[in-house]
Amino acid sequence: MEFIKIFPKSAHNSLYMAPINNHGNEEQKAKWVAPFATGKIGCFGLSEPGNGSDAGAASTTATEVSDGYIINGTKMWITNAYEAEAAIVFATTDKTMKHKV
Repeated sequence: MEFIKIFPKSAHNSLYMAPINNHGNEEQKAKWVAPFATGKIGCFGLSEPGNGSDAGAASTTATEVSDGYIINGTKMWITNAYEAEAAIVFATTDKTMKHKV
């Protein structure tokens, strides 16, 4: 399935759909973008108490387990959280990396 590039004009398109559409594989796009282009809403969790929106200072961790990840931390001001059916959540697997990819 081929997807067109999304030109973000709203929080849902730019904060939830664009990262998956621009960086996800085809399976991820089919599952997490296609249904959200026709009515479902996604949310975006970056900001943390004490860290604000500095992704490199994230305290929320993601620990890999056999069937995915365990996310542990606190987010605040999650855009579209009330009505969302899926989420983009920023977390770190290695706090020593900070802003490095």
